[in-house]
Formats: sequence, structure tokens, C-alpha cells
Amino acid sequence: MKKYSRLPAFIKNYRVIYLIVVFALLAISGFIFALHFGLIIAIAWLVIVALASLLIYSLVNSLGIDFQTYMTNLNGRVSISQTSALDQMPIGVMLLNSDSDIEWVNENLMNVIGDHSIIGKNLKQADSVLYELVQANKDSGSTEIDWRDGKFSLQVQHDGQTIYLLDLTDVSKYQLFYERDRLFYGLISVDNYEEVIQDATDSESSRLIAFISGRLDGWSKKYHLFLKRMSADRYLFFGRLPDLKSLEDDRFSILDEVREESLKQNMPLSLSVGIAFGVSDLNDLAELAHRNLDLALGRGGDQVVIRNDDNPALYFGGTSNPMAKRTRVRARMIDQALSDLFANADSVFISGHQNPDMDALGAALGVWRMSRLHDLTAYIVIDEQNLQRDVQLVVEKIKEEVATSNNKLKQQLADGQTLKLVEVPFISEKKALTLASEQSLLVLVDHSRPSISAAGQLLDKLKSSLVVIDHHRIADEGFKEKPILFYVEQYASSTSELVTELLGYEDRRKSPLTKVEATALLGGIQLDTKGFTAHSGSRTFDAASFLRAAGADAQLLSSFGKESKEDLLVKSHLFELMVLDHNIATVVGENDVFYNPVLAAQAADELLKIQGVAASFVITRRPDEKVGISARSDNSINVQLIMEKIGGGGSLANAAAQIVSDDVKKVETMLQDAIFQVIGHKE
Repeated sequence: MKKYSRLPAFIKNYRVIYLIVVFALLAISGFIFALHFGLIIAIAWLVIVALASLLIYSLVNSLGIDFQTYMTNLNGRVSISQTSALDQMPIGVMLLNSDSDIEWVNENLMNVIGDHSIIGKNLKQADSVLYELVQANKDSGSTEIDWRDGKFSLQVQHDGQTIYLLDLTDVSKYQLFYERDRLFYGLISVDNYEEVIQDATDSESSRLIAFISGRLDGWSKKYHLFLKRMSADRYLFFGRLPDLKSLEDDRFSILDEVREESLKQNMPLSLSVGIAFGVSDLNDLAELAHRNLDLALGRGGDQVVIRNDDNPALYFGGTSNPMAKRTRVRARMIDQALSDLFANADSVFISGHQNPDMDALGAALGVWRMSRLHDLTAYIVIDEQNLQRDVQLVVEKIKEEVATSNNKLKQQLADGQTLKLVEVPFISEKKALTLASEQSLLVLVDHSRPSISAAGQLLDKLKSSLVVIDHHRIADEGFKEKPILFYVEQYASSTSELVTELLGYEDRRKSPLTKVEATALLGGIQLDTKGFTAHSGSRTFDAASFLRAAGADAQLLSSFGKESKEDLLVKSHLFELMVLDHNIATVVGENDVFYNPVLAAQAADELLKIQGVAASFVITRRPDEKVGISARSDNSINVQLIMEKIGGGGSLANAAAQIVSDDVKKVETMLQDAIFQVIGHKE
């Protein structure tokens, strides 16, 4: 073994050993063959083989030595080159041993450290901050760190023994300069301007324009903005992102200033602002700002919407009750546009939100009647297994009337005549999916959020032929494709009011509203106005008068709204769970009890009747495995903004949220955080 270990390295290679064995076998075979020609020839053969073996050994050994020498020199040159490259490269490199002692530091990192005596020291003692950063980021790949008054990209390899540090300080400065110089684009609309100015004298109009321009001019100079007036009620402005941050910190107080000062002049005005940033193309930036302004107006005005393409919208303002800006001219235009859509459709499908209330059903029946006036086949998509009690009674009443009408038709049928029965307007979504065609029209009523639609699959199928009619503030959630008609009027009391106005422009002689349909529409208005005590304007009473003339029956409506003894007991129990903190009443139901969402909403309404309560929140488990929040206020607290913080929506005094959870206490904590974010504290 000792002799073998002293052999040249190349001989230890088993492939060489195999070659030697083969050579030896050939030599022995040759020797045996040579014996046939005589002993002298055989001995000569052995001498030749021995000399050849020595010569081959010498040559191969010499070749191996030369090769090893070459590789040694090459490795040395490569090592020198690598060391030189590591030393000169613009990345800091540090090598540690297993005890975290510093073995080598390249020139780049040494210039940062500034201490040439660091070699041989333990990293923890030499630089405890860097040591902690290395220990914390051993397995995290490349990480940005703050170290020695600069920013670096840190990467740790070989179990913490090789450290790479790329100085990002200058890059961060350039990035900061870039962000500081990026532009944002904004548009301002003066809300209610046309309505205010039409009754003003010339001097009052001039004074009003001067007031708005003066306020905005001072505001723009304060925040270093470029402001340009495009018309009497429209402005555009540019600024840099740090100035936008200053505006956000100020919470856009210009909204309050304009609203309060204009009220003092008996000319109530407010501002709506759309701001866009983060888009390099100026045309796209302007388009996004226009969309944000439309969103601010659709949510009721008197607010700011800030958004880029990558992040959710930020909202400021919107805390006041929106002023009525709806005109009959717009309603007439919407009716004409809807009539044109009906003319090009072969069928109409109407859907409310999940678990529809009387406003959703009444509006759906109104749109269904409009479709019938245009000789279209129309259907209302509902889930009859999940209906509120009053809605269920209306559905049953309509089915009863259809059955009665069909019986009369059968009795009046003469010999040879074809019987055309009246169809029940209600179908399931599954059935609607089989009936819908490319020429079908889908009308969503009383909601503008796809996630709460009662016909989500049908919406996906008919997304390119969609109409939306609603009175709630527009949420940030959008549709896959822009609706071809979007009629959202947050100033209306209810969707039933909007649909009733549209019906007023139709020729109803051919197919008039039935008593039940008119009653359902009136019930929708009555529900959302809390019996005409909230959100009611002159247009609301005009719509109610129209419906009474069309046959709406107050007694029939009262029968739909009667409560059962069990429902009253459930609401009484919820009242017992109320906690009043200052002027906010909160009810949190039991975690193991599922409550009817309608009863929870009614409980929230009735809590406002308690003296000293400005806002109420009822949190309960729902039958659909979610936790629901019903939020109400007396207009002094914007519950819509609170609900939006946790994924819900609604209007200033009436909002809700549905959260996927099985723990009401967690949802209560979310609600408390949202309240704090919106109003700062419980007043």
C-alpha cells in the first residue's frame, strides 16, 4: 500500500491500470509465441517489451508533470485575475470563515468601511450592524438595507461566509429625483354650477365666478400647481408628486372652504376632483384623470378621487349629503337611449342584487314593464329560495294574478283560436343562461357592483350588452366591460324612483302598469326613504303621485310589509345586544346564530330612533356563511366611507358590507378600525 501510494498520480487512474493490464497480457502472449522460435528470440522479445514500457512510462510521466505544471500556472493566473476582478469590481465583497472572522475584503468595500485593520477581526466586533443584517438575511436572497448612511443591496452566500454589497445610494437619489419630478394631472368640476347660475343675476354670476377662480388660484399657488380654467365650471391643473402628497396631508381642505363659503353667499356649490398619476403617456394620464372625475361625480360629488392604473382609488371628502343635480332632461335622454337599445335586442333580462329588497324588485318590475311596452320578451332573474318576506309576497301575488289571467283567457277562448298565455316574469339564473343570446340585453337594477349581482354568471355572458340603473354611490369595483348605458343618480331616493320617471316617458296605453307592479315600485321608494322621511325630494313625491295614479295600493303595500311575531322577537333580541358608545350604537350578534339580513337592516334603521344615536351598526352572521354589517346614520356621519374601508358600500346614510368570515368579533374589530380611520374617534 505504501509503494502504491508513492506512484505518480496518473498511474492511480483505473483507466490507465486497465491499459497496463492489457499491455502486460499482450507482452506475455508475445513471449509465449516467441518461444516457438527459440529461447533467444523470446528473451529478446522481453527486453524489447521492457524497454518500450520504460520509454512509455517516462513519456507519460513527463507529460503528466508538464500538464500539472501548466494547470498550476493557469490556476494561478486565473486566481490572480479573479482576485483582481473582485478587487476592482463596483460591488463590495467580504469573505468570512466559519467563525465570522473577516479573511478578505475587496477594495470597493474597504473604501466604504475605511478601516484597513479590519482583516482578521470578527465581523460582530468590527461592525455589529452589518453582522446583524447578515444574520437576518442569510436565506433571503438580495435585500435592500440601510447601512453607514447609505442604501445597499445585500446578498449572503455560502452559509454566511461570502457577502456581496452593491451601493444603491446614488441610484436611490436618482430615483428620488425622478419621483419628485413626475407629474400628476387633475381636473376640477364645479358641482351644481348650472343650477345655481340659472337663477342668478349677471352681477351675482360674475361674483360667483370670481369667487371660485380666486379660491382655486390661491390654492394652486400655495401648493405650487399650474391651474388653467377651461370653462366656467371646469379647471385643469398640473403638479409634481411631492405637491400631491402635501394636498393629501391637507385632506383637500379646499372642498370644505368652497362649500362653506358658497353656502354663506346662498349659492351652494361644491367641487369634484379627479387626479391621475403614475402614467408616463400624457394622453393616458389625461384619460385616467377624466375617469377619476367621472367616478367622483358618480359618487355624489364634493370629493376627490386619486388613482393610477395599479392601485385602488383614494377618496377625500364626500362627507356631505349630495345636492340634487338631476334634471328631467337627463331622464328623458336616458329613456330614449334605453328605447334604442330595446329596439336592437331580441330579449331582456333584469337582475337585482343578491337577496333583493323591495326597491330592487320594484325597479326590476318597472324595467320588465318597459320591455313589454316595446314588445320584447323579458325576464326577471331571481333566486326564489332566498327572498325576503315582503318580496316573496309580491312574487306570489304576481304568480297568482298570472294564473287568474290565464284562466280567464281559457274561458274566453273561442273555437279555432290560438291561446297565448301570460308568462310569469320570474326565472332562475340557470334558466336565463339557456335562453340568453348574443342579441339579449341585461339590465342590472339597484346595484352597480358585479360581486353582489344576483346573476353573476349571466353578467359574464352578457357583459358586452349591459345596462346599469342604480342610485347608490359608485364603488371602486368595476365591470369587465364598460356598460353600454350607465344610469347612476346618487341624488335619487331609490332606483324605483328612477325607473318610475323613465316609465313616465313611455306610452303605457298598450300595456299599463298593473296594481301589483305600481305597488311594488311605491314600496321600493317607501323602503329607501324610510316612509318618505329621508332622502325625499320633490321628484320623489312626483314619482309617488304617478304610481298612485297608476293604481298603487297603500293597503296592499301595508300587507306586504307586515311582520311576523318571530321577526319582531328577533329584532327585540338584537336591541338587547346594543352597546352605545357616545353617539354610535353597535349590535354584535352571537357567533353561533344566523340572522336574516333584512331583520338586521331593519334593526339598524330602528336604532336611529333612539335619542342621541347618530349612527348604528348591526353585525350578524348570515345564512350564506358571511358576516354582514348594516350601517345607518342621520347624515352627520358618512357610513358609506366607513363601509368602503372594509369592502362594502352604499350611500351617506345607508350602507352595508358582507365579509367572508365566521367570527363576528373579528369583524367588529375591523369595523372599529374603519370608524377610527374615517372619523378619527367615536364622537
